[in-house]
Amino acid sequence: MGPGETLIPSRRNEPPPRVAVIDLGTNTALMTVLFADERDRRRLRVAEELHFITGLGRDRGIDGRLAPAGKARALRALKHFGTRLDALGIGINATAGAATAAVREAPDGAAFLDEVEALIGLRLRTVSGDEEAELVALAQERSFPGRLPLRVVDIGGGSTEVAVRLRGTTSSAISLRTGSVRLAERHGSNVEALRPAVQRALEELPSDLERAALVGVAGTVTTALQAARGIDPWDPDLVHGQSLGRAELEATIERLAAMTPEQRAAVPGVHPGRAELIVAGMVLLAGLMQRFAADEVLVSDRGVRFGLLFEQWPLATVL
Repeated sequence: MGPGETLIPSRRNEPPPRVAVIDLGTNTALMTVLFADERDRRRLRVAEELHFITGLGRDRGIDGRLAPAGKARALRALKHFGTRLDALGIGINATAGAATAAVREAPDGAAFLDEVEALIGLRLRTVSGDEEAELVALAQERSFPGRLPLRVVDIGGGSTEVAVRLRGTTSSAISLRTGSVRLAERHGSNVEALRPAVQRALEELPSDLERAALVGVAGTVTTALQAARGIDPWDPDLVHGQSLGRAELEATIERLAAMTPEQRAAVPGVHPGRAELIVAGMVLLAGLMQRFAADEVLVSDRGVRFGLLFEQWPLATVL
């Protein structure tokens, strides 16, 4: 994106003909591009999904600063995003982007976003943990309107958001300072060490156990389903909206924990960049299911970026 770009006219709350949403997380950089239906521009279809494992929040220094290698990987991914946006003619006014735990916690997070803006011309918004929970909860309401109320768990690399979504509102939300990267950096894939660590991390959760369908969001949850059922290559129709049982999850944990990272990377559905993290993330998911007495979790691949979409353009729907 650069100077002289043409702004795309749009009615209030209605998306432009082409939009993009970006989520820069602790371990991944994600971009979804959506095109509007020619007859009803409020109806969007996913035209392109870009997914990079950057490890932005891994191996941070003692002072919490982002590691140079992680920043370099993230900048390469974001530069690619910018190139695609230019090629597709999607301007700044038609793009929404957010950065989550790694950037908001790092003392050099704002300076890093300055680098991103200088590189691609877009200023990513740093969202708080509460804002992240709200965005993810909104995305689930719009994805599964017939399943309300929903208890939403979004397992990231550096944080985990838990929220209860009712129609049009989030009744409760909390952001926990735990995630697949934090757990794996401390305990690797040692299930015996991970389970008590997860229990301690989840002590912050409120005791409210109102009945609500459990929805699991983001790469840990989708990868758990893919690994359990051998789904490869990625097929959203086989993942989004599917249910993963707790017994199936526990069997997959046991199977993957017995492998080396190299062996896990060869498992259908497990990206090599998640091979060292996925067991920790799945143990966290299992702990959340136990905490909420859930026998199954509804799997969603529509996280922060879809929350940004519906927040920015409330009239949008995704086919």
